[in-house]
Amino acid sequence: MQPNRHILIHLDGRRPTRTVAISLERCVVMTHRYTPDGLYDSSEVIDRLPTPAEAREALCLAHLSDRFAGLSRDDRANVLWRLALIAVGDAPPSEHRTW
Repeated sequence: MQPNRHILIHLDGRRPTRTVAISLERCVVMTHRYTPDGLYDSSEVIDRLPTPAEAREALCLAHLSDRFAGLSRDDRANVLWRLALIAVGDAPPSEHRTW
């Protein structure tokens, strides 16, 4: 996995309103907005870690992410390990950095 490349795990189905974005450097939550007729409008990065519930949801949905599937076995294991730590409330100190 290359630095600053994020793996996106959508939490809300086809037109997600929340996404967990995880890279080698950080893990953040994104929110998405859509127009009244259902077209994508914009996204915003929320400068916080996923909640434990969001991390658990991302763990369950990671296999649906095309970018996740394209990672090497070691990188997939790293992503799942980091999400698992966040899910149990034990995120590594480096995850708490802001940008």
